[in-house]
Amino acid sequence: MTAFLVHQLLERSAEASPDATALIDPKAQLTYAELLRESTRVATALADLGVRPGDRVALTMEKSARAIAAAYGVMMRGAAYVPIDPSMPRARAELILASTGAQVVVTTADKLPLLGEARAAAPELSRALLMSGQPSASDGALASSSLDTYEPDVRARVDVTDGYLAYVLHTSGSTGRPKGVAITHRNCLAFVEPAARRFQITAADVLACQAPLHFDLSVFDLFCAALAGASVVVMPEYYSAFPKKMAQAIAQHRVSIWNSVVSAIALLLDKGDLANAARESLRAIVFSGERMPIPLLRRLRDVLPGAALFNVYGQTEANSSCVHEVTDIPADDGAALPLGVPMPNFEVFLLDENSRVMLEPEATGELCVAAATVASGGYFRDPERSAQKFVVDPRIPDSKLLVYRTGDVVRRDASGALYFAGRRDDMIKTRGFRVELGEVQTALDRVPGILESTVVAIPHPSITNEIVAFLRPEPGASLEGAHVASLLAASLPGYMVPDPIVVCDELPRTSTGKIDKAALVARLVADRSAAR
Repeated sequence: MTAFLVHQLLERSAEASPDATALIDPKAQLTYAELLRESTRVATALADLGVRPGDRVALTMEKSARAIAAAYGVMMRGAAYVPIDPSMPRARAELILASTGAQVVVTTADKLPLLGEARAAAPELSRALLMSGQPSASDGALASSSLDTYEPDVRARVDVTDGYLAYVLHTSGSTGRPKGVAITHRNCLAFVEPAARRFQITAADVLACQAPLHFDLSVFDLFCAALAGASVVVMPEYYSAFPKKMAQAIAQHRVSIWNSVVSAIALLLDKGDLANAARESLRAIVFSGERMPIPLLRRLRDVLPGAALFNVYGQTEANSSCVHEVTDIPADDGAALPLGVPMPNFEVFLLDENSRVMLEPEATGELCVAAATVASGGYFRDPERSAQKFVVDPRIPDSKLLVYRTGDVVRRDASGALYFAGRRDDMIKTRGFRVELGEVQTALDRVPGILESTVVAIPHPSITNEIVAFLRPEPGASLEGAHVASLLAASLPGYMVPDPIVVCDELPRTSTGKIDKAALVARLVADRSAAR
């Protein structure tokens, strides 16, 4: 039977195969029955804390089986979970807490001091549910309760319509404020169900969840597995710094489907010794988020000759919309893989600079996505930015059907294949994350002692793009790149902090008086070449 709510995937697999393994992490293993019980306990505790259908509940803790149970428990209560990276700078976390109006946070005892300090910026936040640890008198501003004091009560599970929000994921915003992408149960399942069919996921599969919960790749791992009754190997965030641990987990648990950004695959090949690990179980490698370098693709094929390789294209706002199965690897090292063909239940089309649909067989324009996966909630509490990106389908102007304008410029060749050709704005990909350079610039503008600055992206074979900042100090100011980086790290995630930060006596200008970014990049490239 088709599920109408995301957590019903868990409920139905628990009913059909209660003893099947659902989640495996380094410290715990849960069957589907145990995961359902733990999630129901979370829903019970949230009900006691006053969470109602339609509320947003923050979730900030290290990724684990219990964290995933918490996400399910939030949805069972009819609320939407808002994952917040526990290593995120406090200032950014405060923006997310304030913008979503979360009153309750699901966390662990060690995170309470910082969350208590965040209340000044997010006054609606007042209560915490501890998935581990006990409340203490030093918890400060947040009233906290321990999950250990609750028994599961199925009456806490609330049936809502599929138009309710399931989760809110945050992406980079050009104004310096992260954008909350509001995804309903209907949006999520419209992706999960066809994706599980496209990749032929069954109960016999073991999926690796390498992506953090605040990254939309986790949606594929967790919910496609729950739909099929498959197992998920939950890899904590710190595994990304220890690729051998990732390779060992693949071998130990016989992972059959790996889904990650390209840079994680590069780490597995370069430092995880994947070539010598037991890897016979891997049947499908799904990669996205970054351009796949052809030399890396060849290495991957050599190491996994029997695995199917899939290049996936998509955005948080509309999920993965296109997929290309790699059958032939281009001979040209500089070639790009096609974006592929639309996933089932997806449509894509191109718009020209005047927002007109481009029907020509060969064309270059902005890619738009039409699907039930398009975030019907737009950007949470941000109608102005929502109106810019979520627009009425220009092919059916009298309808109320929304499409997502990706901002990606795409080339369509004579065969109909689509190829990424750039961005209409300054959003780039680095290390698998989408970053708007304007947000980095906004943070840089706040650093004292800088007279003028600019931020550029330079293509990089391993991480897609490196973010580089050039700055000129104010007269008399003494600035060093490392010091500026430390200041930026207080408000930006690590992947958004420019590296390198170049301090210049003067910044070159174009004929119109603007900072000449191309000249700066050329100078940096020349300096690097001379240093080799």
